[in-house]
Amino acid sequence: MIDSKDGHFLTSSSSLPLLPSSASTTQGAESGTESNQILRKENQTLREENQLLRQENRAFRVENKAYHQENQIIRGENKALWEENKILQEKHAESSEEPKHLEKQEKALRQQNKALREEIKALKGQEIAFAMEEKALQEEIIALWEENKAFQEQIKALQKDNKAIQEEEKALREEKNALSEEKFALQEENRALQVEKKALESEGKALQEENKVLHEWNKIKAEEIQRHQTQKFNSEVQRQHL
Repeated sequence: MIDSKDGHFLTSSSSLPLLPSSASTTQGAESGTESNQILRKENQTLREENQLLRQENRAFRVENKAYHQENQIIRGENKALWEENKILQEKHAESSEEPKHLEKQEKALRQQNKALREEIKALKGQEIAFAMEEKALQEEIIALWEENKAFQEQIKALQKDNKAIQEEEKALREEKNALSEEKFALQEENRALQVEKKALESEGKALQEENKVLHEWNKIKAEEIQRHQTQKFNSEVQRQHL
């Protein structure tokens, strides 16, 4: 006998007919057979669904393992980028100190040249009493001009070095910006992988819970089938005794 509310088989003794007729017994057997066939089909469907769920869970585990390995690689790359960024910052600090030193040296040379020019002007403005002294002064002036020329060449070389340092600094800044952008992209990808991994883990847990529920449902169905078969057997034995 089937409960009209949920389709479960009733097992109480009051549901068993004490004096079943031949027609009611045949009808009950046919109904039980049809119910068992339905249950067998449902159980087969559940087994197939459980098999698919197991296959999907295995695939999820493989994908999650791959995501974990990929995240490990990304973390290693990010660590290397941090180290490279640190080295670039140290190089930049060293290169930024050298131009300041060159600027101070250039300023000192300019002041020295200014003092030399003022000294030359003062020497020219004086009356030279003796020709030899005048010649010596002229030679000193020439020497000062040569020294000044050497200073200017040195300043030119320092400016060239300074320009090279500035170009290197520019290249390092551009490389740093590129590394920062790459790092940001890697971090975004990493976060997306973590979110996807979390979603896969949640879905896997939900599938496991569903699998567990299906196992419980199959167990209940099997118990109902057993109870129905027991009822059928008892009815048949009771009918034979009568």
